[in-house]
Amino acid sequence: MRILPVNFNIEHKNMLSHLQTIVSKKHLAVPEEHKELIISLRTAYARELTLDKDQTSYNDVFALRMGLKVYLIN
Repeated sequence: MRILPVNFNIEHKNMLSHLQTIVSKKHLAVPEEHKELIISLRTAYARELTLDKDQTSYNDVFALRMGLKVYLIN
């Protein structure tokens, strides 16, 4: 296992932008049994690339941003 430390205070906007790019380019498929993640993605709301947690259902977007950080998309 390889562990990559991430300074979330610095990287959170880049990670949210990266997630948005991956989703908008349809490079992400979420199986329908992950209903909470799907709801989280559908309800995600950001202001200036900062996730508004009060308007977003569930916190799965946080884990997904971290998990997709290592994937490079052109």
